[in-house]
Amino acid sequence: MAGESASDIISTHQSNEPDHPRSSRKNVRTFFPGYPRKHVFCRHATLYLEYWFECGGVRDMGGMAAGLREQIALLAEANARADAAIAKILDLAHRIEAVDRASAPVLLEAAEAIGRCEQARHGQLVRVLAQAERVKAHRGGLVPWIATHLDASDGRARAIAQSARWIGDLPHLAEPLSSGRVGADTIRALTRTARTVKGTALDPVETLTAVLETTVRDGVHAAKRQVQVLEETVDPGAGEERLAKQRARSFARSTRTDSGMTRFEVLLDPARATTVQAAIDLQAADVIRRRQYDHADPAPADVRTTEQINAHAIIRMAEVFLDASAEQRGATFTAPTLYTALLEGGMVETVYGEVLPRTVAAPAGHPAAHLLEHDQDGEPVRYDGADLDDDPAARLASQAQRAALAWRDRRCTYPGCTRPPTWSLHAHHRTAHRNGGPTTMRNLTLYCSEHHTLTHHPDLK
Repeated sequence: MAGESASDIISTHQSNEPDHPRSSRKNVRTFFPGYPRKHVFCRHATLYLEYWFECGGVRDMGGMAAGLREQIALLAEANARADAAIAKILDLAHRIEAVDRASAPVLLEAAEAIGRCEQARHGQLVRVLAQAERVKAHRGGLVPWIATHLDASDGRARAIAQSARWIGDLPHLAEPLSSGRVGADTIRALTRTARTVKGTALDPVETLTAVLETTVRDGVHAAKRQVQVLEETVDPGAGEERLAKQRARSFARSTRTDSGMTRFEVLLDPARATTVQAAIDLQAADVIRRRQYDHADPAPADVRTTEQINAHAIIRMAEVFLDASAEQRGATFTAPTLYTALLEGGMVETVYGEVLPRTVAAPAGHPAAHLLEHDQDGEPVRYDGADLDDDPAARLASQAQRAALAWRDRRCTYPGCTRPPTWSLHAHHRTAHRNGGPTTMRNLTLYCSEHHTLTHHPDLK
């Protein structure tokens, strides 16, 4: 959109009801004087839709449906020609040699042409759906229809339906939406703008023009910021409310893959995402700087790409948190034993049950390594040479006992629960301490907070 002004994009030009779709080409050429001829395979398909928006089509009720179907058939023919052209482009693209520097840039011209067509189609879809909404074409509303017929997620279907409802029928946005120069992100920004100014003293045309001017001059991200400021100006406190809703939708989950790797998926509100992203960026930048200027190796040699360095940064954040004091991390817990292994053998087991090479754990004699001894029944009896049950009258389990319980029980022992020791599981007395139960390994078991509370207060739900 560089080199164009918002006045070029928003046009109040009214058609003179041309008799044939080709006569409306001048509108496209006038609207974007530099509209390249190489986009012709897309433009003809666009004009069939523009013809029906601008000239009104067949006047009688019965002929309207037939007229629409006729134009849909013409659109299908134009799409077929476009598909054939794209197939030919792809065929030629595959033949380009890596050393052919003259042809390589033309691939980007082809990508731009295809992208403009896609953007034009999206804007035209919004306009057609606005008319479908107006005449109540689907009893269940637009969202389920879009999700079912257009292979869209519920969230994307709602976004498209909202755009159709708020801006799809605005005359001054007709040409921009169909031009191919306005993308989906800009359409979403315009939708939010139209929704924000409705019912206020703000002029919608001027406000929408301002958003488009920002898009042309500074890009869509600047336009989105402008819309956020507008929303807060019109409705003070809207930003806090939106942030609270985003916080409520936040989540973090992990999934273990068949290969043994773990995939983490995190969705955060912008405020907390800023904190996490800044921590990752700072750590990643430090790795890159030290490698470049200090010739140091702060990360494994096979960690090379930006994505790999980001993953390494997340690991360092977790290590720093686990090594920090309770005051620094703002949470009181006994640091969990992450790996266990037999004295003889080449493998270790993680607290989550994965078996890994012994090299990932601290070697024997390291300050972070501890020795746990058990009897012939597998019951832990000594931790770093000291008896685990040296104070059976104690009210609470010792740190050594908690570490031993994590190795022995591996999870919350309440029937059906699988929460691991990293959930700061409680050391529960099988025979209550107040009833004379000793604080010994055989009288202790691991419960998570929820099931520990339920065990002591069974009436709670």
